[in-house]
Amino acid sequence: MKNIALSIIPVILAMVLATSCNRILEPDSTFVGSSNIELTVAGNVIHKYDPASWQLGYNPSRKEFRVFDDPMKNYYTVTCSAIPSSTGQKLEATVTWSSGSSTQSTKGKFEVAKAQGDTYWLWCGDKKSPVGVTVRILK
Repeated sequence: MKNIALSIIPVILAMVLATSCNRILEPDSTFVGSSNIELTVAGNVIHKYDPASWQLGYNPSRKEFRVFDDPMKNYYTVTCSAIPSSTGQKLEATVTWSSGSSTQSTKGKFEVAKAQGDTYWLWCGDKKSPVGVTVRILK
């Protein structure tokens, strides 16, 4: 009986580890519930679009979205494998952002977590650093 119990423990541990590795986090409710155009990394709002002092850019041929402040020191760009079109759509994207002198970038699989008119909330639920980014298609 003791040998059976000892042989079950490694199986249980292996199952726990297998289900916890590379877990994809569900979209953050604060991010999805927001009406803001913003970049959120690991639960922190990095940039939030303010129409009085920020600009939006969109290049359909490059599938690229840009959000930047007037002095162009703070920005984020999103380059997608496809133009977002509906909730649930999956796409690859590269997000690059700068806060003054520091520039960072992440690439991953994103899902359209919310679509409202020409605005899309993209979510990459990477366990290490989940990223939420809002983009708007300009016409």
